[in-house]
Amino acid sequence: MTLRLLEDWCRGMDMNPRKALLVAGIPPTCGVADIEEALQAGLAPLGEHRLLGRMFRRDENKNVALIGLTVDTGSALVPKEIPAKGGVWRVIFKPPDADNDFLCRLNEFLKGEGMTMAELTRVLGNRNDPLNLDQGIMSPEVRAPVLAQALDEALKPTLQYLRYKKLSVFSGRDPPGPGEEEFESWMFHTTQVMKTWQVSDVEKRRRLIESLRGPAFEIIRVLKINNPFITVAECLKTLETIFGIIDNPRALQVKYLTTYQKDDEKLSAYVLRLEPLLQKLVQKGAIEKEVVNQARLDQVTAGAVRKSVRRELGLPEGSPAPGLLQLLTLIKDKEAAEEEALLQAELEGYFT
Repeated sequence: MTLRLLEDWCRGMDMNPRKALLVAGIPPTCGVADIEEALQAGLAPLGEHRLLGRMFRRDENKNVALIGLTVDTGSALVPKEIPAKGGVWRVIFKPPDADNDFLCRLNEFLKGEGMTMAELTRVLGNRNDPLNLDQGIMSPEVRAPVLAQALDEALKPTLQYLRYKKLSVFSGRDPPGPGEEEFESWMFHTTQVMKTWQVSDVEKRRRLIESLRGPAFEIIRVLKINNPFITVAECLKTLETIFGIIDNPRALQVKYLTTYQKDDEKLSAYVLRLEPLLQKLVQKGAIEKEVVNQARLDQVTAGAVRKSVRRELGLPEGSPAPGLLQLLTLIKDKEAAEEEALLQAELEGYFT
């Protein structure tokens, strides 16, 4: 379906299918913001991209999105899937012809070296017949190292892709599901593999998120929404705090109940600082999963500097407790409104 759909869609929009991707398996409940947030992490290695349109696939009961790129897609960089809301989304692209892709890379390198493809052909075809140096053309013996470097440069993206070994899967479920790792073994494997990756921190983060499922994926997703520039080290530290060796449940509960908001700390930052302790208590069974939202709201209310949190957020007593993402959204909206009001007051004071 999908490759034909990509070609037809691009033909209808009069665009090059090699500068586009299809992302399939998107839940219909996902809005534009959800899709763009997932694409930002999942397609980071491809450079600048934009969402061009969505289409509902009745046979799958899922949406498919067309993504426009600024450069032609290369098989070495395009992921087969990206982790996102509702699981993983499939990525479909029109692969370049392998021979043409290689020749283009080789030709670009030779051009930078001041050498033509014809000269290279002569080097390969007649190594015993030196070229005329008086005409400014190097001998085959000199060109041979250049050829070796050209081949290395031309194949480098493909070799990097082949050397890229995906991380094992971790979800944080207890017990782990089929094909999933325990945290300690997953953490050890992940840190060792990452040392071998000669890629940017953004790409490392994408590969890390690609390995996550279930609760672990949701935690990093929420953190990334709150801080789009969160580093790999910060992600791993958070996962270790939540899923690492569990402290004594009683001591952990005391620590949770005595963790309060600092005087100069934003309420949203306090909620995120409290969350790892809450998730540990849930994992240990000290707090039931069914009441985790209520437990979170109760402690936020008790530990906040301002005790009128419920009223300020529009959450009266007895109302259902919001989930983590909804609670953070309410808090951030309020913080933004307060900052805007403070700025307005300062401006009015300046002009009066």
